[in-house]
Amino acid sequence: MIPNADVLLGKYQDDTGYDYLDYEPITSADNILPEDLAVTLLMNSRVGWRAFHSLQESGHTIELATLPKKPLEQTSVEERKQVAALITSLAHFSGFAASVATKVLHKKRPALIPILDNQAIFGAYVNPEWPQKPASRDSIRDGNLISLALDWIYFDLTRPENMNVWSSLSAIEPKRHRIELFDCVWWMCFREIQPVKR
Repeated sequence: MIPNADVLLGKYQDDTGYDYLDYEPITSADNILPEDLAVTLLMNSRVGWRAFHSLQESGHTIELATLPKKPLEQTSVEERKQVAALITSLAHFSGFAASVATKVLHKKRPALIPILDNQAIFGAYVNPEWPQKPASRDSIRDGNLISLALDWIYFDLTRPENMNVWSSLSAIEPKRHRIELFDCVWWMCFREIQPVKR
């Protein structure tokens, strides 16, 4: 339970991730090109030349047009499995894992594909041992874990007790999709509990 979601959303507006959310890609929404990696740098991704080369060679095999044309909170179990399979495919490219894959894919489908950060999502959100066991930086490529994360996020986006909160957050940030609001609030909550060690 996060009691101060509106305050956390306000704090996120000063975070570097806001530049990522505001950025409007100039590449096609249905194709992934090497240039699409650039925006992930605004989210502190550890992208390198291998990822660039992978997209040069195989980016055309990621078929975005087959994805459901709806927000994550309106998807069925089968549609979320389809989204997880596409994320998993990209996560297995050389130079990729789920974090970079979803930072690229989110800009293509901002209402459908959440950012699955290694620490904030896999290390904390879906980790029953967190915060007693601090979130690790392990890269995730496992399709079952990716599917689990999508299902958990879907659950929190749609649970009845959260409906008033989503309305309030949307009033603060009307142009943000629900998964973006989730990401902003959860990221700030995560970082307050597990700050960056300098």
